[in-house]
Parts: sequence; C-alpha cells; structure tokens
Amino acid sequence: MNPLVIAILAVFAVAAALTIVRMVVGPSILDRAVASDVLLSMVLCVLGAEAVINQHTRTLPIMLIIAAIGVFGSIAVARFVARKEQDR
Repeated sequence: MNPLVIAILAVFAVAAALTIVRMVVGPSILDRAVASDVLLSMVLCVLGAEAVINQHTRTLPIMLIIAAIGVFGSIAVARFVARKEQDR
C-alpha cells in the first residue's frame, strides 16, 4: 500500500477517535450532533477516496444513504432543541 494512503488513513483514524470522544463527552446535545455530522463527513470522505483509488462507483449508493441519514439526523436534533427551547 502507498505510504501516502497509510498516512491519510492514520489522520482520518485519529480525527475519528477525537470525534467519538466529543460525541461521548460533549456537554450538550448540540455538541454531540455536530460531532456526529463530522464523523459522517469523515466516513463519506474515506469512502469517496477509496472509490477514487480503486476506480469504481460501487460505494456511491452507500455514500448517498449516509449523507441522507446525516441530513435527517441534523433536522431531527434541530427540531428537538427548538421544542425544548420553546418549553422554557
């Protein structure tokens, strides 16, 4: 495997670990929501890079589903926080 690919995967692994820590420790639900969006974005980047390196499009449907889950999850969290603020 190319040393550049190994370096990129190492950087993504460290970033993903730090993002998971933020998801677990995050003081508010909004911090956790942002961390989950960042983690989904990193997964999309890794899948896209893998598709480019191996020159195929098999992961495109998976990437679209992950992107949709991220959008719908963000909308759900925003609605939850908005309702919680209105109740105060």
